Amino acid sequence: MSDQRSAVTDGSEARDEPTISVLCVDDERDVVDLTGAFLERESDRITTRTVTNVRDALERLDAEPIDCVVSDYQMPGTDGLAFLDVVRDDYDDLPFVLFTGQGSEEIASEAISRGVTDYLQKEPGTDQYAVLANRIENVVVRHRAESRFESFLNSAPYGIVISDAEGHIHQVNEHLNEQFGYERDQLLGEPIEVLLPERYRDEHARHRGRYVASPERRPMGADFDLWGRRTDGSEFPVEITLSPIDLDSDLEVVASVHDVTVQREREEQFELAETLFENAQDALFIIDVDEAADEFRLERVSPAYEAHAGLSNDEIQGRSLRDVFGDEEGEAILRRYRECVDRREPLEYEERLSVPEAGTYWETRIAPVVIDGCVEQLVGATRNVTERKKREQKYDAIFNQTYQFTGLMEPDGTMVEANESALEFGGLAREDVVGKPVWETGWFTDDEATKDVVSDLVDRASSGEFVRAELDICGADRDVTVDYSIKPITDETGEVGLLLPEARDITALKEREEELEQKREFLAQIQEVADIGGWEYDSRTDTMRWTEEVYRIHGMPLDYEPTVEEGIDFYHPGDRATIRDAFERLTTAGEPYDLKLRIITNDDEMRWVRSRGEPWYDDDGDLVGVRGAFRDITERTERERELERQNDRLEEFAAVVSHDLRNPLTVAQGSLELGRQSGAPEDFERVENAHERMNTLINDLLTLARQGQLVEETQSVVLDTIVAAAWETVRNGPATLDVALDGYRLDADESRLRQLFENLLSNAVRHGGDDVSIRVGLLDDGDGFYVEDDGPGIPAAERESVFEHGYSTTRKGTGFGLAIVEEIAEAHGWTVAATESADGGARFEIAVEPANAAVTAE
Repeated sequence: MSDQRSAVTDGSEARDEPTISVLCVDDERDVVDLTGAFLERESDRITTRTVTNVRDALERLDAEPIDCVVSDYQMPGTDGLAFLDVVRDDYDDLPFVLFTGQGSEEIASEAISRGVTDYLQKEPGTDQYAVLANRIENVVVRHRAESRFESFLNSAPYGIVISDAEGHIHQVNEHLNEQFGYERDQLLGEPIEVLLPERYRDEHARHRGRYVASPERRPMGADFDLWGRRTDGSEFPVEITLSPIDLDSDLEVVASVHDVTVQREREEQFELAETLFENAQDALFIIDVDEAADEFRLERVSPAYEAHAGLSNDEIQGRSLRDVFGDEEGEAILRRYRECVDRREPLEYEERLSVPEAGTYWETRIAPVVIDGCVEQLVGATRNVTERKKREQKYDAIFNQTYQFTGLMEPDGTMVEANESALEFGGLAREDVVGKPVWETGWFTDDEATKDVVSDLVDRASSGEFVRAELDICGADRDVTVDYSIKPITDETGEVGLLLPEARDITALKEREEELEQKREFLAQIQEVADIGGWEYDSRTDTMRWTEEVYRIHGMPLDYEPTVEEGIDFYHPGDRATIRDAFERLTTAGEPYDLKLRIITNDDEMRWVRSRGEPWYDDDGDLVGVRGAFRDITERTERERELERQNDRLEEFAAVVSHDLRNPLTVAQGSLELGRQSGAPEDFERVENAHERMNTLINDLLTLARQGQLVEETQSVVLDTIVAAAWETVRNGPATLDVALDGYRLDADESRLRQLFENLLSNAVRHGGDDVSIRVGLLDDGDGFYVEDDGPGIPAAERESVFEHGYSTTRKGTGFGLAIVEEIAEAHGWTVAATESADGGARFEIAVEPANAAVTAE
């Protein structure tokens, strides 16, 4: 038998078609050997191995490759079906033919259900071996074809699923099971839609029907994103290619399923990188590198690079660095790039380039792109930090180039930094103070009380309070007094993150302050005695300073900080233009002034002041400000005005005496002489009338003299009451009075105000007739009152003359009534004017200026 196998093996057919190794199992030796012999005789391709029990059969299966097992059914110990179960456990797809002499449909059915490949019942004679050999060849050929196909399926780097025209899955490869998370054969018989998300299944069934009607090899859903659904419900992106297979008129469809998760992630990463490149605020660039040739050329720059550097892709792409930046700058850049290539790691540095303009600072970071051990490109990011450099330079100038001591601290007082001035003063190195509580540093070594004060200041500042104190600190060669402050620095949430301590040497200032304080006390004593204050304006700092006396005159607290414009606003509206012009000439041309003006104090009181201004020049002769004196001359001015008024009245009295009294005196003297001679009563009657006239004139003159004196004491009075009292004195016959004052009040001398109303009311009755109607009311703006009647009125040409002494339109009048009204008004700081009433009569308006009198209304 071995010779026959050799002959078959050496034949040409055997070389074309591989042999089939068959393991024959039967408990009867003769039967199993006979079966082996006939099988080898029937087919040159078949070689056999024979055993008589299952144990030996299993050993043979383990020892050598077997293409097919032919087993009897009824064997002692383990029958053919039990043997089949053992084989299927270890060799699930190995062809197994049950060749039994005791057959039945029940055994055949059981065998098929257990996975037997073929079933053949033994028959008498030898023809059955030809049938057996043919079946062995068929099952082995089919098994080998299926194995090759399955090997092909499982060797594919993508998932493969085969389904029929109705969409039922017939076969899947291992890769597809892994893709979708299924176990072996779990998908067999399932609808193909089980691999799709539920939202696509109905639509896919319709698409599948259209595909079956016109099958062709093509990608599935070329214009759509396709998704697969794993057994756990998760989804992943896929690409699918469909290929139809026509088997004996039965259509099957092979679907190649590619998991494109990584590809999509790479695409997304690329899109993200491209988006970042196009939209990054930093300027990005790519450099092509030829290591062998030591060449570096600009490949691409981002829009931000174009905007910041002023260089576009079109003008720099493919150009060398020297060509773009010049020999000097280009060589400096090349040295950085070569270093990055040599080190094979990112490199950060700061450079100064001539783009977009000379002296521009750039902060740059480059990194190598290494492929197969070679640097193919450099990618870089750069930003224009010129403004930051300027800020750093300013910071250094402010922090280290100042004579003040400053630094930074943690909220607990731990020193973080100190400037050079502070360190140099204390004779300290930075490591002597950084990391220590500020009160434990060399500036506060001797005084425990000062240390406690500093610690308390830190605690308060760490809670957000700005703190300040005068402290004595220790230096390398001297101790000084400093103005020490701590400012809390907060973050965007309001939390204190750092503390900023500052110390300014005020030792000399304190000494000058002591000297100035002595001088100030001396000056204050002089000011108090002389009522003179001083002021100063520094045009270099635009600051105005007053002495205490100036503050007192204005009625302002000492902490008030006046400006030039605010100082001018204190002046009376009528005098502001004068002082503003004088101050401007002084500050621009150095022209001094000496003015007598009015101010309105903070208490709304008008005061007369003498204001003097002189130019202030520095050592170089430049006009740097102005200085002057300021004195309250209200009492003196009022005395001068009163004296002037008295002199005016004396002159008026003299004129009246010389004119108005002379006439009745002449009449009296002449009539008396005639009466002595004639004894006629009418002569003596003229003497009596002349005496009465002189008496009336004398009384009016006395009233005029008294009412013209300035009012020194006032009280708040109700006008209704004053008018009613005056009317009781004046009222006569059918004349009527209408009062519309609504409880109006003002500060006045009550008796003089009553005299004013008596004269105005008497004037209305005298000139308006017995039935005159008189009205007393308030001016439209509320700053004063009026008295008007419906009499004949005053001609416009005479309205100013009516207030002159001696002016009268009646023979019996003295001409002093309205003059007395004007004197009383002026004594209060008011004004009086004659005009026409709505009825055509006389109207007298008394205006009360708020600056001169306190006026209130109820």
